This record gives sequence, structure tokens and C-alpha cells, in this order.
Amino acid sequence: MLSIQTEIAQTAQSTPDGYRSQTTAGAVGPLFAPVSIETDLNGLIDEIRQQKDKADFETNRPGMSCVILLAHSMGLVEEAKIDQAVMADWAAVHRLYQEAIANITAHLNQESMGIAGVDLDHSDFEPLYLEMKQSQSEGVLLVLGVSPRFSSFSLLDIDRDLARAVAGCLKWTLFNGGIGILADDLSKDWIMMGDELDALKDALETQGPLGNSELAEFFLENDVYPFNEIADDPEYLEERIGYLQSVLAHNCKSMFGELPEIGEIRRMLAGWRTTHKVLYGTPWVKFIRETIKVCKWLEKSGLKAAECRISPCDNDQGDMCLDYGHVIGFGFDWEEPLVSGVYDEMTQTDENPAGSIRLNPLACTEVGERLNLLAKSRGLIRLAEVINADEKNLTNQDEYMR
Repeated sequence: MLSIQTEIAQTAQSTPDGYRSQTTAGAVGPLFAPVSIETDLNGLIDEIRQQKDKADFETNRPGMSCVILLAHSMGLVEEAKIDQAVMADWAAVHRLYQEAIANITAHLNQESMGIAGVDLDHSDFEPLYLEMKQSQSEGVLLVLGVSPRFSSFSLLDIDRDLARAVAGCLKWTLFNGGIGILADDLSKDWIMMGDELDALKDALETQGPLGNSELAEFFLENDVYPFNEIADDPEYLEERIGYLQSVLAHNCKSMFGELPEIGEIRRMLAGWRTTHKVLYGTPWVKFIRETIKVCKWLEKSGLKAAECRISPCDNDQGDMCLDYGHVIGFGFDWEEPLVSGVYDEMTQTDENPAGSIRLNPLACTEVGERLNLLAKSRGLIRLAEVINADEKNLTNQDEYMR
């Protein structure tokens, strides 16, 4: 038992000549005896927790029920456990809800690591964060959160056909998983950068061949948006234009053309098996094959992209779209500064990538499948990271040996 003990000091009275008697306290001992106050802090803390949990249960009972049913539909909570909790009391149901959230989170992480490689170290690849939220306007939502992550793949240094297939798989994974965005797309979507690129392209098409310093002069003299709101320093603007020029000149489309769809990638893979065995033996083929497996799983599941979609969180939660949680780059020099700037700004505004899925008892199976697809997509990205890192290490070793 924790206790707090308070002692009241015994104070003697002074005589007229300043002498303080040492026997005064004894004379009135019972009046000034030490007082011991013992409080069971552990019991008090438990009581506060119980009151908080009960209030949480009474407020969010429909949402907790949905989460428990979701976990049951995913095979993570047995029906007998649900019956036992319901027959017991509110506290048992509340504990089962917490267990359901933990089980779903662990299951999704295992689903990802099953693709990425269970025997490998994935300690820096953080799991999804799940939380149930309930409101009168939105109903019951399952909020998904991730830590911002930038994956840069060295696709510019490998065979072009292989790089196109890998890039196509990554694009398919992001689109269907709803988990990330290509750096190319981020450059067009992030705040005013898309406007900058459009204004620069327009100037290059209409003003003839101009150098960066001449373009900076033109933008300032003609008050061209958005450059007129970015800076009035010609030197800074000239440097910024140089950066934007690299984005326009070196990107996914200029390097790889239109990225192949999964059907074309499957045909490419089949062709390599007989005509290009060296290419077929590269580690990247494992990533391509795993992506095709997830694609087949998705086709069998019957889950459509529009069903149980991951939506942006509302303004009250103030988080960034979940797509910003994972940016995929293909190795262009301009990608890292862009992503660093985006994530730095998110940190300054205390925003994290998050999305939400609407929950209701009739859609638990579909929501479970959507979560599994999300987890599989994250596993594919992590597998690609592992392969890319291994390939870079081999390249560095070869260069060292030379």
C-alpha cells in the first residue's frame, strides 16, 4: 500500500530571556503528537481508471461493439468470448474491445511481415496505429495512422524494362492499398508546387528559350503567380527555377514512359523466364511475383477500390491524408529535398498522416478485407525496401573490390 505520512512539528515556547524549553513538548505531547494519514493510492488510481473506462464505455458503446464484431469477422475474437463478456458486465466488454484493437493491430503487422520476410529485422518499419472514433455526424470510424516514411528506390541504375516493371508494381500497390503517393504525384499536389510547375511550363512554351535568370526576371516583372508570392529575390527565384526544371526534365514519365499495368507486367515476367534468364534471376523478380500474388488475392476477394475506402480525416482531427504517410521515389535527385520539406512542414504543424474507414456491423467483412489489403500493400513496400538495400550493398561491395 502506498501511504503519505504527515508529521506536525513539536514547538516549545520561549521564556522572556529567549531560552526555549525542551520539556514543553512533552507536557502537551498528546496535542502535538505525530499525525499519520494513510491513503491507498493504488486503490484510488484503480477507482479513477474504472470510472474513466465506464464513462468511455457508456459514450462509445456502439463503436466498441463494431470493433469487436470486426475482430470476430477477421477470426481474431471467438464468439464464445463475446458471449461471456456480454453476460458478465460492462468492464468485461470494455476489456474485450481493447483486446480486439490489439489483436487487429498485431494481425495486420504480421500480415505485412509475412510478405516482407518474418526472419528479417523490420524494427524501423513502424506498425499501423488504430483507434476507434465516434461522432454524431460521421458515425463510427476506424482511424488509421502511420509514421511518415520516404522510400527511395535505385531504379535508375538497373535494366530499364526491369525498372518499369518494379515501378509499375509500386504504383499499383499505392493505388490499391491506399497507403502512399509517388514523389512525381507529390510534386504536383503539394501546396503551390503544382502551380509553380504549371507556370514554369507555360512560360517555357510561350516565352521561347530563356535561361533561369531571365525566367526569374520575367516572373517578377510580370507578377506571375505563384512566384510573386514566393519571393522577390531574383537569385533565390533563379535557384528555385533550376530545381523545378529538374523536376520537369527528370521524372517517372520521362524516364520510363507510361508505367505498365499488372497484366502487362505478368506477360513481361513470363517472357523473361524463357528469353532473359539473367533478368528473371534478379531479386526484384520476387517483389514482382509477390505483387502479382496480392493482385490475384484482391481479385478473389471481390473487394472493389471504392468499397470501404480510406477517407481523409475530418477537420477536427487535423491530420494529413494517409497518402502522405508513405512517399515512393525512384532515385531522382529532386525527390529527397521535396519529401524532406513536406515532412518538415508536417512536423512543424504537428500533423500526422491518417485516414478513416466507416464502420458498421453489416460491413465488417469488407472492412476486414480492406485492412488486410492495406497490410499486404505495406508488406510489399517493405519487401521492396529490403531488396533495394541488398542490391545497393552488393553494388557498393563490387565497386570496393574494383
